[in-house]
Amino acid sequence: MLSKLAGEPRLKKVDGYMPVCQNCEKVWSYEQTIRTLFKLKCPHCGAKQFESASSRRRSSFLGLAPLILLPFVTGMDFSVFMALILVVVLTSITLCFYPFVLKLSNEQEPFW
Repeated sequence: MLSKLAGEPRLKKVDGYMPVCQNCEKVWSYEQTIRTLFKLKCPHCGAKQFESASSRRRSSFLGLAPLILLPFVTGMDFSVFMALILVVVLTSITLCFYPFVLKLSNEQEPFW
């Protein structure tokens, strides 16, 4: 039993927040999540995964944050070019946090 535990990789603290395949129950790394962002295929077992309904709701609010901030930025007398750069930067930051919000499901869940 001890040898079996010794051979298993230890999970980092951040892995508690990373997506877990619902088929093989293995934790995806940050890099694996970014690489499979648009197809959501498990890098370990190859099973197709779907974003859960609760995860879609959270990520939709996260994705709207740069657009919600746009009127405030333009109200601060920034040029249109600077406002667009700020939106691009905020969108990039949002995409960096997406793997921490993503929760997976074996089947497509209704949004409501």
